[in-house]
Amino acid sequence: MPKVLILTGPGGAGKTTIGKILEAKHGYVYLDGDREDTKYFPNGDQWLPENADLLRKAHMRILMKAKKLVDKGKNVVVDYIIFGRYLEFFTLFKEQFGNHLQMKVLMPSQEELIRRDRERECWTTGEERIATVYEEFMSLRGAIGAQNFIDSSMQTPEETVAAILS
Repeated sequence: MPKVLILTGPGGAGKTTIGKILEAKHGYVYLDGDREDTKYFPNGDQWLPENADLLRKAHMRILMKAKKLVDKGKNVVVDYIIFGRYLEFFTLFKEQFGNHLQMKVLMPSQEELIRRDRERECWTTGEERIATVYEEFMSLRGAIGAQNFIDSSMQTPEETVAAILS
């Protein structure tokens, strides 16, 4: 069975860069979870409590897209911040893909995240949202597993990819 890799972490962590390298050089199909959830959240606000039901629908949409690719024999890398309900999202994928699922949380230092965010050419997350998401992920370190967290602060993207694939 093909592999599914979830790359998550705060904005500016390098998820898109790493996902695209995995697609270009390692045979994965890149699935942009943030793009997939825009059907439900064209203006953002995924993390607001009143949007929990829509967030679940967005998560199911991402899962179904990944499943279709796996059913076609493709390895998939999902690039997605997740926006709350992290363990619910991971559990959903774990139930579907079992031991063929790998989760990696890219967690450079907050200072590095803010620096990267400021240098973006597309959109920015902002310091406050980075700090909030950073703390949310840190609180889940025990549940997700410390071995699944990668501090890519001082790594090149290629070094991060090598750490993921090792």
